[in-house]
Amino acid sequence: MGQSQRHASVGTSPDGRWLNRWVGFVAGHPLTVLLATAALTVAAILHSASAVRMNSDVSTLLSQDEPFRRDFRDYTTAFPELADTTLVVVSSASLQRASDAVQRLGEALERRTDLIASVFAPGTGEFFRQHALLYLERKKLAAVVDRLAEAQPALAALARDQSLRALLRQLEMATDNLQEGRDAPGSARIANQVAAAAEGLLSGEPQAISWADEFIGGDATVYHRLLIVQGRSDFAQRIPSQQLVQGIRDTAAELGLTPENGVRVRLTGTVPLLHEEQEAVQVGLSLAAMISVALLALLLYFGIRSVPIIVATLVSLFVSLCWTTSFAMLTVGEFNMISAAFAVLLIGLGGDFAVHVGLRYEDEFRAGDGARAALTRAVTVLGGALSLCALTSAIGFLSFVPTPYHALGDLGIISAGGVFISLLASFTVFPAILAVMPEPKPRPATPGVAVFVGYELPNRYPRTVLAISAVLGISAALASTRIEFDFSNLSMRDPQSESVTTLQEIQAEGIVTDYAATVLAPDLASSEELAARLAALAPVASVETPMDFVPREQAAKLELIDDAAFFLEPALNPPTEEPAPTAEERMTALLSLRDRIAELPTGRGEDDSRLAMRRLGSALDRIAIAPSAAALAAQLETLVIADLPDRLDWLREALATGPVGFEDLPRSLRSRLVDARGRARLSVLPRGDMSEVDDLREFVAAVKTVAPHATGRPPVEVGVGDLVVESFRIAIFISLVLIAVVMLLYLRDPVDVLVLLAPILLGALFTIAMAVLIDMPFNMSNVVAIPLVMGLGVDTAIHMVLRFRESGSLAETMASSTPRAAILSALTTLAAFGSLSVSGHLGIRSLGLLLAISVFCLIFTSLVILPATIILRRPVRRWIYKHEAAALRGGR
Repeated sequence: MGQSQRHASVGTSPDGRWLNRWVGFVAGHPLTVLLATAALTVAAILHSASAVRMNSDVSTLLSQDEPFRRDFRDYTTAFPELADTTLVVVSSASLQRASDAVQRLGEALERRTDLIASVFAPGTGEFFRQHALLYLERKKLAAVVDRLAEAQPALAALARDQSLRALLRQLEMATDNLQEGRDAPGSARIANQVAAAAEGLLSGEPQAISWADEFIGGDATVYHRLLIVQGRSDFAQRIPSQQLVQGIRDTAAELGLTPENGVRVRLTGTVPLLHEEQEAVQVGLSLAAMISVALLALLLYFGIRSVPIIVATLVSLFVSLCWTTSFAMLTVGEFNMISAAFAVLLIGLGGDFAVHVGLRYEDEFRAGDGARAALTRAVTVLGGALSLCALTSAIGFLSFVPTPYHALGDLGIISAGGVFISLLASFTVFPAILAVMPEPKPRPATPGVAVFVGYELPNRYPRTVLAISAVLGISAALASTRIEFDFSNLSMRDPQSESVTTLQEIQAEGIVTDYAATVLAPDLASSEELAARLAALAPVASVETPMDFVPREQAAKLELIDDAAFFLEPALNPPTEEPAPTAEERMTALLSLRDRIAELPTGRGEDDSRLAMRRLGSALDRIAIAPSAAALAAQLETLVIADLPDRLDWLREALATGPVGFEDLPRSLRSRLVDARGRARLSVLPRGDMSEVDDLREFVAAVKTVAPHATGRPPVEVGVGDLVVESFRIAIFISLVLIAVVMLLYLRDPVDVLVLLAPILLGALFTIAMAVLIDMPFNMSNVVAIPLVMGLGVDTAIHMVLRFRESGSLAETMASSTPRAAILSALTTLAAFGSLSVSGHLGIRSLGLLLAISVFCLIFTSLVILPATIILRRPVRRWIYKHEAAALRGGR
């Protein structure tokens, strides 16, 4: 086509004439346009700085009117202290140390009224202190009573003489028994504890003996104690729980509750899980934005090699981001965790318009037009195609607006606005910058065929390409039926984060479960009958009722406790108390025990008692030969006797316990079991693996047959999953229908519409099939990918079809800048979308990966399948028109 013919075709349509005049004005007054752009950009930045708001309340991401949301709202209204909680897990190798740490931390947090609304420590307080033995399982209580019986002589002696002297005398008596070949029950345990205290003292890391561990400690290597904290969050902040989470950590550190001191404090539960998720999302999006900009600049350099076009593209993109942020605040009014991703998406999409205009500008300039005329023609010729691409991309984004998935609806509004803003910048800012930059240096054209080496395949064998594509499409459609939707929030979080690993650990140990369904019984009396019906369901493992917090088998347990109280009478109520030992008496007892241990005969296969005694003898010998032996012995006594008086007092109280009923439970516990209306809370535990969607659905469905308003995490997750799937289907339908209608109105040719839609549908099918192959289920984040594919996939096809219409030859189309622009645009989009895969949030990461896969699929369908379809489009059109004409003749 000659130059005169090209110019004759410009402005033949109303939109072409309008764009011609507009770009002519921009190119003729670039400084004025750029000054106006700068003023608007500064105004947008100032507005955004004062108006930007991050709504981090995840409950607003979905519609609040769904039945499962109403059930959960009813539950949290009935039990407000159970909503939005932080579970503080305090762990230690010592039961007493863990219990003391929880008490100290709880008291400290209660004083932080600026951050903390309430603190609840399960199993602590005066009530559980007094009735602790009654709450042990019967088997465990029998073991505790046996242990107390073994320790009775030592306890009786220590009750009379609370000193190291008395304990060493008891151990010396046990050594005599071993010397004579008799058993020494309990001696190994006590000898090891004293030896550990002595070794810690000698190494400079003293640790006191925990008599609570001796009394009721088991064989566990780690003991966990919990605090349930309800804090105050500010949803206007970037991360609402930042101050709360950091405040708890700082308080624990100030109290010395650190691993160095034998205590580990970790956070999990609703708030910390969400806190770490929000951190991962925001850090990941910031990193993705920086990576995508860097990759965009790199791709532009190697793909265009024109400094003016690269500068104009990056400046236009910056302006678009500033204007879109201000637009977002004027329309939606806030960002949420999902809509905050608009910047990365816009970087990938906003640069596409400039790339197409820039490369077409080079084409026109090489054809002999001056720089200003080439610029005007490039924008004018591409204006319709770019506007159509912007419209179809916006449809893909806006398709979620009518759905109950409000978060994606907000993202759609912001991103759709950003697409049109980027289009405006490409028609205004981009040509204005090029107009003030030096003219491009003449360079030989880069053949489009050379850019895409696969051109010859669809050109020579179009029917073969389409046949193979049909087979691949059918295979992809079959594979797509196996796609799963994972609606578990936990699966989208970093599996190595503290909140996730801690939750998994305490769930594995049966301390808590995050997957219990909650059912509200009308009253306490009917709760047991309802629990029995629920427990009879096959997917249900067990049901916890408020009455489970009343100790069971009380008669048998009280009998064991009475027996212990009888044989421990000398220890609990000693007739007399001996005076504290002198330093000399203390050393005498120490040396005497050391010498008796040294006399133990050695031999192979020594039992635990002899090994423990030899360990103790070695530690005592090191103290005895130390220069400050007497001082070390005094310090050892402090470590050994540290909490003994308190433990003996507790033992007296615990052995004096009596029967317990529900009304005897602490008010703070009863309010978490029965609400103000008298409704009883039941926890229904599942039998199956709740990470498996089928098991989860089966469990929820079964529970709802008995309790239709059951709530908790399993019913909520199923409800959310169904809602997102429904939103997904609505968005797909809207995208497909509206894009088809827009294409038909614009192209006015049903054959061309079919030509455009075929690659889109195949690209979507290939994307879903690839997700199945790599075992990537849909989730709440990446589900937006397919509607976006519907909107974005048509862009390249539009450019190809319209360029073909302009040239009338596929060879000329493939030799033009259009395929190169398509590939470069796809690569810039791929760079932006792919950068999301660096996010620590697994949902955002999967979105980036799925979008990157979709871009590859669309490149294949648009540059292989589409050319083959274009070649065969004329026979298809003739066939359609022939049959239409035949139908009309038959109608006459």
